[in-house]
Amino acid sequence: PHSLPLCRFPPPRRTMQQTFFRLMRLAHWVIGAFILTTLTFFAATGFMLNHGKWFEQEPVQNDQEYTLPEALPLPELSDDPNAPTPALAPALTAWLAERSPYPISAYQMKVEAPEILLEYQGPGSEASLTIDSETRAVAYHEQKNGIVALLNNLHKGRHAPTFWKRYMDAFAILTVLVALSGLALLVYYRKQRRSTWLWATTGITIPLVIILLAIH
Repeated sequence: PHSLPLCRFPPPRRTMQQTFFRLMRLAHWVIGAFILTTLTFFAATGFMLNHGKWFEQEPVQNDQEYTLPEALPLPELSDDPNAPTPALAPALTAWLAERSPYPISAYQMKVEAPEILLEYQGPGSEASLTIDSETRAVAYHEQKNGIVALLNNLHKGRHAPTFWKRYMDAFAILTVLVALSGLALLVYYRKQRRSTWLWATTGITIPLVIILLAIH
């Protein structure tokens, strides 16, 4: 007897709803894996900020004094507080750069005649260069506040570089996407897990109440 040919049926097409939840599941774990390190960083530094006394560190200071060579020109200073900030000569900038671990471009300059002040502030350190235009004395002061202060300031975005702030913007958006995709998956699996809405409602309500209590 001849065997009958097998009938092959085309695989069922995914509905738009199935495709949507499949994308949500993919987005949830991919983005979640991507932000895992940063999320852990913010959790740890948030704990350190809440218990600052446990992680206090003595700052380390470094003070140096120099005399500016006569060959290096200084800008003319004005007693007028509204006068524009003068520019430093390239040779003077190069000389100062050799005596600072931070780039001179990161310093903010202001004039309080007869002194020229260059001030730097980073997430975990600060420094200043003070030039006396009359005596040509240069005083360098640096203070390092320790790794804990550095991490805590990054958590707050305080004195952080621009690229870090942009990364924080991206991290915030990705965290919201993880939360929304997680909520979509709760809707998708609600029939398989009867306690879904109990835990979801609890997870939304308790933090909301705590936030409102903190505001008042």
